[in-house]
Amino acid sequence: MRPPRHLITFALVIPSAGLAEVQPYVDIPPQPLRTAIVTLGDTASVTIGLSDPTLGAIQTHGVRGRMSPRDALTRMTRGTTATFVQIDPRGFRILRRPASTPARSTRPPPSPASAPMAGTDIVVTASKRSASLADYPGSVTEVDVGTLRPGSRIHGSEALIQQVPVLTSTHLGPGRNKLFIRGIADSSFNGPTQATVGQYLGDVRLTYSAPDPDLALYDIKTIEVLEGPQGTLYGAGSLGGVIRIEPNAPDLEHWSGSLSTGLSATAHGAPGVDGALIANAPLISDRVALRLVAYGAIDGGYIDDPSRDLHDINRTLTRGGRATLRYQPATDWTIDLGGVLQNIDSRDGQYSLRGLPAYERSSVIAQPFDNDYTLGSLVVRHAMGNTSLTSATSAVFHDVGSTYDASSSPLAPMRYHEEHDITVFTNETRLAHHADDGSGWVIGTELLRSSDKLRRTLGPVGEVTGLTGTSNTVEEVSLFGEATLRVKSRWFVTGGGRLGLARQTSDVLDSPIGDDDRRRHDVSILPSIGLLWKPASGLSVFARYQEGYRPGGLAVQSGNVQRFEPDSVATSEIGVRIGGIHTRFSATASVSYAHWEDVQADLVDTAGLPYTANIGSGRVLGLEIQSRWSPVPQVSLDGALFLNDSNLSRPTTAFAGERDATLPNIADLTARLGISWHGRLIGHPFDLMASAHYVGHSRLGVGPALDIPQGGYTNTAISLSAPIGRVTVSLDATNILGERGNVFSFGNPFGVTQGNQMTPLRPRTLRLGTSFAF
Repeated sequence: MRPPRHLITFALVIPSAGLAEVQPYVDIPPQPLRTAIVTLGDTASVTIGLSDPTLGAIQTHGVRGRMSPRDALTRMTRGTTATFVQIDPRGFRILRRPASTPARSTRPPPSPASAPMAGTDIVVTASKRSASLADYPGSVTEVDVGTLRPGSRIHGSEALIQQVPVLTSTHLGPGRNKLFIRGIADSSFNGPTQATVGQYLGDVRLTYSAPDPDLALYDIKTIEVLEGPQGTLYGAGSLGGVIRIEPNAPDLEHWSGSLSTGLSATAHGAPGVDGALIANAPLISDRVALRLVAYGAIDGGYIDDPSRDLHDINRTLTRGGRATLRYQPATDWTIDLGGVLQNIDSRDGQYSLRGLPAYERSSVIAQPFDNDYTLGSLVVRHAMGNTSLTSATSAVFHDVGSTYDASSSPLAPMRYHEEHDITVFTNETRLAHHADDGSGWVIGTELLRSSDKLRRTLGPVGEVTGLTGTSNTVEEVSLFGEATLRVKSRWFVTGGGRLGLARQTSDVLDSPIGDDDRRRHDVSILPSIGLLWKPASGLSVFARYQEGYRPGGLAVQSGNVQRFEPDSVATSEIGVRIGGIHTRFSATASVSYAHWEDVQADLVDTAGLPYTANIGSGRVLGLEIQSRWSPVPQVSLDGALFLNDSNLSRPTTAFAGERDATLPNIADLTARLGISWHGRLIGHPFDLMASAHYVGHSRLGVGPALDIPQGGYTNTAISLSAPIGRVTVSLDATNILGERGNVFSFGNPFGVTQGNQMTPLRPRTLRLGTSFAF
């Protein structure tokens, strides 16, 4: 009888019998790591532990032939972010490859003695200096991409919101929403203000003054939600924090790919379809590789409009792709040329009206929407031991078009349309260093030019008239730096700052009105300071102070041009972090207090026309808790909640009646519970995941006319997937309980003040999917 062995894991252990004396014949096609090691464990009769669940989604290389388990693991993980150690003659542990080890390295993996656990900790890449999570003095969430349901990846940010309670959004529709982190929510409407959340694809900025582009999450390596403000490292537009999406890099050695498809059926709605193709092609071995992602989806509608005799009017078509060409002239240099293209077209709005049957509304004309997004980037990296040089240059072309029904009567159809054209050019160049003791530093510069033009028309269908529009251009140069110093064996101090010089030029479009004072210069200084204490192994206490800001601009209200001023946020937080990826239980808890000065808000007036104004100053108090527990190796439970208390403590004269009113669109409580089970049935592995996401009550906007309730619902989901050879079959179900909760009390600015608009949760939806790895 074998002696018992203990293997600490988060998600998966494959039991085995004895180790075969003859090397086994291995035949494992390319597939996700979590299923590949199941097959290898059964074939070679070894025990393999997956210590970090985020590694489970990594696509491995196929192996075939007679070989030892160690050789099979080496080949499977070569060129990926995973490596392994052998912990006994029959046991292996999968680990995250240390950042200092090149992913293309063919050297054998380190032995247990030479692989310190600190090197396999989660790395916070959004820190811009590869700080480990254990050494980071602040709140950050790394989303386990392996727990994203197959059918949710096409829906971009909505998939993240279901995972992270501290992340919320409006719900106007795909490609139309504003994201918020940690309760920093300015308004529920879109306008010329800069976003409160910075979004990045790797080292490249995605947005500036635009709604969430809602990029699909196919072929993604890691996702980090860094709570803010993050003014020191990311500058303007990070009042709430930063979302950093890291895609899988081109593999210079191996051909690989996958094809996935899905069919969905929605109760009270039309069917849907989605598909994605991922391909990696080494064009010149060890030097040049191309990685391609292409995808598309049709989300069937579920809103009916009997007044027009139409059903399922809110169908949405999404199509797009990414391409990255990597050139590696030497082992310490990489040059990535990248591109992103995504178009979202919605046939009509997704809101309904109270007083009518469920999922119904009455409109005179259709209200379509489109979001066309294009990104080009060039990223150069140079590794010099623990020091790295990164230069990222990008250009964004983002066009957003919205149409609303402004009709007061079916006999007089009126159409309101706005076009928001945004271009953003950026370059960031930085030098970073990370030491083995947790200390490090980063210093860099950023050049940015953002230009947005908002044009509007209103009038009878076919006879529209141009309304006054606005143009706002920001040009900024910044110098930033941050450093962490280990002052004692258990104490770390972090400090940094950002100096920004900005020139803003604003103009009025399609109208002679306005003043001549349309250019201004701003100087911003954004400091940060943090403290980290590690009183014991697996326990850390942190405190942090950070600042952020947004520039002002021009807006139009009731035909008059007016300027809105910059706003700023200063946040203090204190928290504790317990455990890590190598423990069965881990948790993080933090309390934060934010003072928000001169809050900018996009609003609508009583006529339904949008405008922007500073509404006053307020504060946001937040409590958040995240935890994960693995009672047995095959099962993982996770939970998270965010409690929010906010008010407008010093409103401007125009909003004097809103003193001590809560800020808009942030629920008093959001919470999530989830479970994942990696098991076997009749000799076949499967993954089962289930979750419940609760969103509490909030209000739509600021002012009596917009004090409209929303929220107070629970969204439930379950997913089952099982590999069958090279094919993985999955079954997803969302809104299992058929909840009809109101997620958003807005769909059309013309009539929103009547308080009868609501956006129901998407009805119960089932999706059957397959994916094929090659």
